[in-house]
Amino acid sequence: MPEMNLRGWTAWMPGRETPAAWRAWACGAERAFAVPCAADAPSVREIPPLLRRRAGVMGRAALHVLSRPELPYAGQAIVLCSRMGEFNRSFALQDELAREGRVSPQQFSMAVHNATGGLFMMARGASAPLSALAAGEEGALAGLQEALAQLADGAGAVWLLYCEEPLPHEYHSFVSSREAVHYFAFLLELSSGDEFRLAPEGDEGGKTSMARAVSPLDLLAFFLRPEDEALCLSARGGWVLRRSARGRS
Repeated sequence: MPEMNLRGWTAWMPGRETPAAWRAWACGAERAFAVPCAADAPSVREIPPLLRRRAGVMGRAALHVLSRPELPYAGQAIVLCSRMGEFNRSFALQDELAREGRVSPQQFSMAVHNATGGLFMMARGASAPLSALAAGEEGALAGLQEALAQLADGAGAVWLLYCEEPLPHEYHSFVSSREAVHYFAFLLELSSGDEFRLAPEGDEGGKTSMARAVSPLDLLAFFLRPEDEALCLSARGGWVLRRSARGRS
């Protein structure tokens, strides 16, 4: 795996709008957030109205994260990671199909896993690769592996987007754990300075044991806490994200 540099990051939640607020969150113990409602969703005026109106709360939050002026998009590949994606939209479609025997084609087109990324690409007129991953509880690791694989294959930089909204309550009994709501992205690039390195466990030190898989929010907190030297990314072991002394400076 190549070494990588975190060129920048963006994140959104209601009431947490500044980098300082996010860093304060990363140093605290609480990782969950209140569930945003439609009134909380960002306006995303950067996206043309015909595309913008197709996005729900999750879609608008993701579009907002990718559209921040302080970290402008410049045609890079995007890796979109979400455990469930637009599942609330899918659930509504299933309910509509059961009640009425038909569904809205536009709503159906936005229920697929890569729909939000597609909206963003259309808005920017971009033709870069767009990957959509659903890796269950291993989303933090899977997203990093995909982004780093694309960097190793020649991409100069890759956007890694994580987004999740809560499942409808009807499905809570069918999942072992429910991912906390989150919307954030990293802009990763190749680095010759070994700022961050995804390494097999045991390469540089002993094995690490965990009670659970690392969530995407744990990954965000790791990037925002420069004192942390390593993060074991899987409860099953195998991969550790390490920060060099350069990354802690």
